[in-house]
Amino acid sequence: MLEKNTLANGIKSSLKGPAYAQLASLIKQKISSGEYPPGSRIPSESVISRTYGVAIMTVRQAIRLLSEQGILRRIHGSGTYVCGPDWTRASFNMEGLLDLLNDRESLDIRILDAGIVEARPKAAAALGLAEGEMIITLVRLVSHQETPFLLNKAYLIFDPKSPIVESELEASSLSGLFSGEGNSFIKKALLKLEPCILSPAEAEYLKTSETDPAFKIRYTFYGYNDLPVGSGWFMTPMNYMSFSTKIGVWDDED
Repeated sequence: MLEKNTLANGIKSSLKGPAYAQLASLIKQKISSGEYPPGSRIPSESVISRTYGVAIMTVRQAIRLLSEQGILRRIHGSGTYVCGPDWTRASFNMEGLLDLLNDRESLDIRILDAGIVEARPKAAAALGLAEGEMIITLVRLVSHQETPFLLNKAYLIFDPKSPIVESELEASSLSGLFSGEGNSFIKKALLKLEPCILSPAEAEYLKTSETDPAFKIRYTFYGYNDLPVGSGWFMTPMNYMSFSTKIGVWDDED
């Protein structure tokens, strides 16, 4: 006899979240165990519904969730199939930098330069402005436990009342740029990571050699009108960048 709040086969009505999420987790377990290998077709919606004692709509929600995660693929008129690991869906985090930026007690952010200047071609293009329009520039050096690790140059639309201008002038905004917290006026961002060669001045700021490898993270932020509000780059020695990602199906506890 099933528990009072158990629907069937381990799906519970309230203890572990929505039924469709629990069903999605159970299907993932079968994929992870090899019962449903990559390329195989999973049972039909009606069979899954009967097996787990849930409504067809719950099954469809679970399949939709797994499809959005790149785990399942629906083929109209054929069925739903298990996807193999897709390297093109890989994404990376920058937790190493964020950990340093969040250690506020050991962090020092020094403004090296700030001013209002005419936009040069690259900055004007990034901000959607005409060349020569006025913009705000900001250069910052970030150190952790007295060791510099991040050089930042920002280009901002010249609007002193803009919330992003006010935010960028605050030291705490740097961690928000990486974590997405505290910048509710930013709708989306475009990031581009590229290796770079440090100039003599940049190497001196970061207390490293011009020959040491480094990364530059170029960015453009967009407001809710889908127009650029800020652009620029972060530069850091390669040893401060650590990337990891997971592809394929992982058990929830992994």
